[in-house]
Amino acid sequence: MNNLNLEYFILPIEDKELNQYRILALLKKYSKQFSKNRLYPSLFHLNRIDRLLNSLYIKYQPYNAALFNGFKTADTNTQREIVVGDDNQNIDETEAFELVTWARPLVKATMHEGIAVYEYVYENMIIKPVAPVPNFKEEGCFVIPDFESYQLRVYEYSCSLFASGSKPLRSLKIKPLANAALDDINAPTLSMGIKLAYKHTDLINPAIFFCNTELDFPFKETVFPIAKSKLFSALTTKE
Repeated sequence: MNNLNLEYFILPIEDKELNQYRILALLKKYSKQFSKNRLYPSLFHLNRIDRLLNSLYIKYQPYNAALFNGFKTADTNTQREIVVGDDNQNIDETEAFELVTWARPLVKATMHEGIAVYEYVYENMIIKPVAPVPNFKEEGCFVIPDFESYQLRVYEYSCSLFASGSKPLRSLKIKPLANAALDDINAPTLSMGIKLAYKHTDLINPAIFFCNTELDFPFKETVFPIAKSKLFSALTTKE
């Protein structure tokens, strides 16, 4: 689907009402995705546009509705009111400010629909290491049950450290390793996943992490990205 982007908010604003209609239509599509428990990339896009709108709100604040009406100052000699600052640029900036001000709470409300789904999935998903865990766990295997398509999915991961300016950062790379069909939801996913991991990886004595969940939410759009995020936390959090 089309994504909400800055083109609806940056100058020139040729038709504010039309932009509002388009924004509402796109937010409705995002909301529909969340109602189907499909988080990504919709939640990513909304989070990004929310941050950008906050920046634009700060930028456009000097050109609010008061500026559209003009700042008035008194001429002490003639007691006339002189209107300044009511040129076309100020009008354009004011319309942009009004559009951003109107859109921000709508974007946040829609984004919170997605956040509610995210938090539910996050709370109903546990990432646990399969004992025994080797001391070196920066490389290993990750087992995730996919109850949407009744597949057991095994990935190989690599967590590395790199420098960004003066601050060291970590990144997580993950790639598919093997899949196996699940006959039913009560299949012994953990033991099956361990066998698949050892069979298909080239790593010696790999660390193996298992995603314990019974959710049958969309895998690609919801389960996998949240499981990956929780794995990253498990690998980078000091015990």
